[in-house]
Amino acid sequence: MSQPAYMQERWFSLLQAACKPPAVKAEVAQRLGVSAPLLYQVLNGSGLYGSGKASTRRLADKVLHQLGSYTCPHLSEQHNEERVITSDQCRNYAHRPAPTASPRDLAHWQACRKCPHRTAAAPAVQRPVVPRKGKDEAADQVGQLPTPPAPTTPPDEETAP
Repeated sequence: MSQPAYMQERWFSLLQAACKPPAVKAEVAQRLGVSAPLLYQVLNGSGLYGSGKASTRRLADKVLHQLGSYTCPHLSEQHNEERVITSDQCRNYAHRPAPTASPRDLAHWQACRKCPHRTAAAPAVQRPVVPRKGKDEAADQVGQLPTPPAPTTPPDEETAP
């Protein structure tokens, strides 16, 4: 059986390098903002991704922006030559609080505010973990309506005979 076409692309080699031991694939998935099963299916070429029925475009985008590198427009302009930085470095420059100690750092931070890479290099948005309902819990809730609270009388409004 042949490998899916996406396994020959640059983003896939970045993903494989990030998932090599001692890295934990579930942590890489969390860093990318995807589920661990999705990552396993893409790496193994199984499921809908292996058969070509599901697109890897969104994952490829996340991998390139979280694990790749960029040409920094500000540093390239400052040094009159192309300066390539990792996405982690870009994220650290662009998504930090405004620096106040150095005018050079402040100028870099201000340039990052207008940079086209800023939104792409943003940290992955962590989704809240919602526990699944167990079979017993789901069966208990079927057909049940919520019971209203019992009426109570406040203690200072006691009724006199």
